[in-house]
Amino acid sequence: MRKAPFKSTRNQAGWTFWSLLFISALGVFTAYIVMQMVPVYAMNANIKNAMELSVEEMDLRRVTRAQIVRGMQQQLYLDSSHKVLDYKKDLKIQRSRDQLIIETKYQSEVPIFNNISLLFKFDNRVERDLPGN
Repeated sequence: MRKAPFKSTRNQAGWTFWSLLFISALGVFTAYIVMQMVPVYAMNANIKNAMELSVEEMDLRRVTRAQIVRGMQQQLYLDSSHKVLDYKKDLKIQRSRDQLIIETKYQSEVPIFNNISLLFKFDNRVERDLPGN
């Protein structure tokens, strides 16, 4: 009768301490990164909402940049997201014969560890058809 090779492999079943520790650490790291990302995406959703609400009940043919900025600032202040945008640099408003286009392009940097950060770039656009076209 021959002995089975690698007889000890039958006794080795399940997770080792080190593999369990590695998987747990990886899960905690992933959860930490996700927890850092959620507020950034929530602020971007607030900015999109403010862009839409700033022109909701205005005369789109006569609305000025100052009125749009004021409306966005008021909404973002309510959402506690008012310090994210630099309105002079990040906000562009274009008007054509039949559309009003509001765009925001900005970056948000979130520090993770010592000199490691996550950089998020957002490009939002709201288009409204002008009345009478």
